[in-house]
Amino acid sequence: MPLLQLSDVSLAYGHVPLLDRAGLVIEPGERVGLIGRNGTGKSSLLRIVAGEARPDDGTVSLAPGARVASVAQEPAFAAGRSVFETVAEGLGEATRLLVQYHETAHALAAHPGGAAEQALMARLHALQESLEAAGGWTLEHRIEATLTRLALPADAQVAELSGGLRKRVALARALVAGPELLLLDEPTNHLDIGAIEWLEETLLAFPGAVLLVTHDRRFLDRVATRIVELDRGRLADFPGNYAAYEARKAVLLANEAVENRKADKLLAQEEAWIRKGVEARRTR
Repeated sequence: MPLLQLSDVSLAYGHVPLLDRAGLVIEPGERVGLIGRNGTGKSSLLRIVAGEARPDDGTVSLAPGARVASVAQEPAFAAGRSVFETVAEGLGEATRLLVQYHETAHALAAHPGGAAEQALMARLHALQESLEAAGGWTLEHRIEATLTRLALPADAQVAELSGGLRKRVALARALVAGPELLLLDEPTNHLDIGAIEWLEETLLAFPGAVLLVTHDRRFLDRVATRIVELDRGRLADFPGNYAAYEARKAVLLANEAVENRKADKLLAQEEAWIRKGVEARRTR
């Protein structure tokens, strides 16, 4: 059963059609690169798949129980949250326990030997037991490892970070959530070479499916198993990475050029025949 299926999806802004009865199927484990000229509707398509926008027509179907995580070009976050809290969102009960554990540990470190130390120690011990039962330590390790590789400060307030670091926070949050379908809009923006290489390896080992938009051709070559081109509202499939797409596209364009030349030649012949007919009638 497909993980995602779009059927006859249409979307227009004013009189500008972005999607024209477009269709797309993504199977589990695929890593699909969505390409197209700027302004063709790639980000709009990602928002439709994420459930953040509705198409004018058509259907969008996800496999039952499938979870989707999305990283937008300009991600939004809840106010008053630390990086750790934000990245831990969506992990269920373990999120609450981890946040409380870190808050209690910080309070204990800030007031060593104080009157509240015994109560804080007891609270910390209780949270440790709850986290062990919920598998929270494994999740914490995943969060901390992701923050380290993306060079993110766990205790910083997200609202105080630069745009580049905020994009990294959104990327970390999506990766830690471990969804069945991961949507990435320009994921390599604001990443250094080391972080990009780490992201490549992470996506290659990612068990779910990925739908991503990027102008980074090298990244597509390394990661994509299929390229989907959005052109004039329609989606066209090209198996393989970006290099395979370029080779196949070159053949298609060459064939199209041959057909266009044939059509132009036929049109020129018809126009010449019409002119001769007109001249013949004039000489009668």
